[in-house]
Amino acid sequence: MAAWQDRDYNREDVQQGGGMPPVRMSFPPMTRLAMTLIAVNVLVFIVQAATAPLAGASPLVDWGSLSFAHGHAWTQPWRWITYQYLHGGGSHLFFNCLACYFFLPPLERHWGWRKAFGFYTLGGIFAGVTYGLMLTALMRLNPLIGASGSILACMGACALLFPGMQMILLVFCVPIRVAAALIAILYVLTVIGDRNLSDAAHLGGLAFGWFMPMTAPRFRKLGIKYEAWQAAKGFEYEQQEQGEIDRILAKVHDQGMHSLSGAEKRTLKRATERQRKRDERRAG
Repeated sequence: MAAWQDRDYNREDVQQGGGMPPVRMSFPPMTRLAMTLIAVNVLVFIVQAATAPLAGASPLVDWGSLSFAHGHAWTQPWRWITYQYLHGGGSHLFFNCLACYFFLPPLERHWGWRKAFGFYTLGGIFAGVTYGLMLTALMRLNPLIGASGSILACMGACALLFPGMQMILLVFCVPIRVAAALIAILYVLTVIGDRNLSDAAHLGGLAFGWFMPMTAPRFRKLGIKYEAWQAAKGFEYEQQEQGEIDRILAKVHDQGMHSLSGAEKRTLKRATERQRKRDERRAG
């Protein structure tokens, strides 16, 4: 008689494809990037709280929030990154760190920490862009802080890449794609009905997380085609240059170096320098 681990409903292909995998109430292992980002967020929050006056915001918020007032988002571009590490309160920080713990490690194991970190950061930037567009439409100037856009981008990517993941939504265990769809609907309603600008950023991050991994292979193919085109153009230029160099060298052989014009001497010098660099690259 087969053990329960061998039955159809517990097979890996069922978990990754169709069907509902069994509920597993366990904590996933922590990864280095997730641990580092959580630690940085907590450390920044401690400094933020320690430097905040009794009434008003910390200087860190004034300096690092994503603010479109007076064009700060464009004249001070660091804000697109720093706003992702500032938080509006203890609960804001706690739930963002908790979500980071669940959604970032699968991407880090799948892509490696460098690509996962780049994706996390770009997700936050795209969330900021969405927020800025909403601000412009409503003619407001509220600053933005928090890692929610970055983390929701990770959630969107997990929903696309790992459909077998499950989430506890309120009291129900649902597939991550169902949870992501319900959260997206909620954000659309709050943005339209409540004019909730922060949810516009959340929705932008979630959309980035879902669509970016889907479209990235197409961009890579375009990049490969562009590199091939550049290589072909470079080869064509080298052939033309070599023909010109042969003509100049033949002229030097027949008439001497003094017969060259200034343009011909510069052409010969540039070709010599490029050949030297090519030789160094081959040797390296």
